[in-house]
Amino acid sequence: MQPDRTGGDGAPRMRAPQQGAASRTDHAGYARILGQLHLFAGLDRVALARLAAHLEPVSFADQTVIFRQDDPGDAFYLVATGHIGIYRADPLGDGDRCIRTIGPGEPFGEMALLTNRSRTATAKCETDCELLRLERSAFLNLVRDQPSVALGIAATLSRRLADMLDEAEAAQPAEPSATPDAVAPGDAVPAPPRRRRRWQLPRAGLAALIAVAVIAAGWWLPPPPGLDATAWHALVILLAALPALALDALLEGVLALLLATAWILSDVATPETALAGFATRNWVLVVCVLVIGAAITSTGLLYRLALESIARMRGGFAGEIAALSIAGLLVGPAVPNATSRVIIISPMLTELVEALGYRPRSRAAAGLSMAALTGFGQMGAAFLTSSTTAVLVSAVLPEGTRDEVNWVSWALYGAPLNVVLFIGLVGSICWFYAPRGEARAVRAGRAGSLALQRALLGPISGNEKIVLLTGLGLLAGFVGEPLHGVHPAWVAVIAVAVLTAAGIVNVNSLRAVNWNFALLFGILISLATVFAQTGLDRWMTELIASVIGGLAAAPVLFLLALAGLSIAVSFFVRWQAAAPLITIALAPVAADAGIHPFVVGLIAVVAGNGFYLPYQSTTYLALAAGTDGRLFSHSQARPAALAYGIWTLLAVALAVPAWRLMGLL
Repeated sequence: MQPDRTGGDGAPRMRAPQQGAASRTDHAGYARILGQLHLFAGLDRVALARLAAHLEPVSFADQTVIFRQDDPGDAFYLVATGHIGIYRADPLGDGDRCIRTIGPGEPFGEMALLTNRSRTATAKCETDCELLRLERSAFLNLVRDQPSVALGIAATLSRRLADMLDEAEAAQPAEPSATPDAVAPGDAVPAPPRRRRRWQLPRAGLAALIAVAVIAAGWWLPPPPGLDATAWHALVILLAALPALALDALLEGVLALLLATAWILSDVATPETALAGFATRNWVLVVCVLVIGAAITSTGLLYRLALESIARMRGGFAGEIAALSIAGLLVGPAVPNATSRVIIISPMLTELVEALGYRPRSRAAAGLSMAALTGFGQMGAAFLTSSTTAVLVSAVLPEGTRDEVNWVSWALYGAPLNVVLFIGLVGSICWFYAPRGEARAVRAGRAGSLALQRALLGPISGNEKIVLLTGLGLLAGFVGEPLHGVHPAWVAVIAVAVLTAAGIVNVNSLRAVNWNFALLFGILISLATVFAQTGLDRWMTELIASVIGGLAAAPVLFLLALAGLSIAVSFFVRWQAAAPLITIALAPVAADAGIHPFVVGLIAVVAGNGFYLPYQSTTYLALAAGTDGRLFSHSQARPAALAYGIWTLLAVALAVPAWRLMGLL
């Protein structure tokens, strides 16, 4: 409903609010009002800043009606300046009577929001007013996510109800009071009757049936040539687990432990081998980075950095996508572990999306998530130190060509493929995830919202300074590994110890760690050990060579087949293990046909890094876990995953002429 204004004759005249008028209250004043409001007394400064992202300052002229009695309750209001009169219809038909006046710092309209009923009174400006408006959906999300707000609201409603009952007793109204109905805790729109649904087999049951069938068939069938029974059973058990991952039937961490248990009970591997990943430095690194990320988020530093990033973004949604992707691309060489980069950025990404005003799991939120995954994860082959897998691949190149590949030559030789891939992915994300009108409307007043959020956060706190210095030290430790020789895992442990001593890492920080992902990551690391001890890695290498080795005489077909094979292998073997194995198997074959082994290694790194199914990529899983599944769903990520596969093949084909000029083909 548009606000209206009543003239001297009592007839309503429609008039829009003066939202373009100059603000008489600065953002520091808004921040003081919000900070003093008893309704939000339980919120810390970061939570208030998040709330402020959804507040819309609006101005109304004197005598403007904000809403009328019996209108639907669609928003909550807070008075910044001026006074609002609350009127109720006289039961005797003598017009409206004023039951109270609300001044600066006081809220109104929250009762209708909570009860999902129509307005019980009319709100009209007694003077020129400035209000802060909060949409119903954002209000309910706040109550759900912040239990302390619910307590504050309950206290407010109790006082409001008591005042109304006192007024009702004094006035002796003729009709039954509607006030108790307006605040009754059980009020809600009745849910529509449930339709009877046909019985369907739960996903967990379906996955279990498939797993049993796969294992039964695998134990009955003889092993393929070149595999013994132990290696064959290891592969069968892995294949049996894939449907549960694809169907999202179980928590990934629990399923990973079941996989290890099956290996142990079937004598495929010893407990030490099946759980070897938990004894590695990489697992320690991931856990420590998860803890550090939780601690950093709790201080509000990431939210502050997100606000500063937003203030400097230009070009709308496309500019945001490009800026986020490029930032990840540039950070890559300094932090060589793609999974760690994504873990670090994930909490900040959540804050960034929320501060921009995008709804969780909206098209824009999913698009920004895919941009972060592109820059911080998928472009791990852009530079030699952007990925530990790239470093490993360079180390397994044939001895005659290994010395030709250094940091500069890797970036130069890989540029034809990586530039096409990066531009294609950024363009695809902008195309698939471009927000519609609703998202753009939410962000219309972004500049004012950012100023208010900054005011609520206030100056940087002592804990934020400690976290910032510790984070910079952590990055310096990662980058300086060649100089000091300390593995990033132990640098991360030291950082956790520093934050613990400062009281920033505590029991709540440990509770916030995504242990489901930590369990999955440990078993995925163990996977390579199991494959190596059973001989599965050698068997798969020989199989790869026999499948596409004969195409080496036609470079374009050979490279496209290599890319397709790397994509196929990534469904069964982790990228970090598959890329070096493929390079070892096919680099000699390619060299004999005049193809530089670097090209084989580069394509293996890029093509094997897909995330078509969630379990394939620890980097993708780290993003989903780090954002707690709030920003995007697996189905929303599929267009980006398919775009990655398509652009990988196109980039390989389009890079062939440039590689010919470079003398690599």
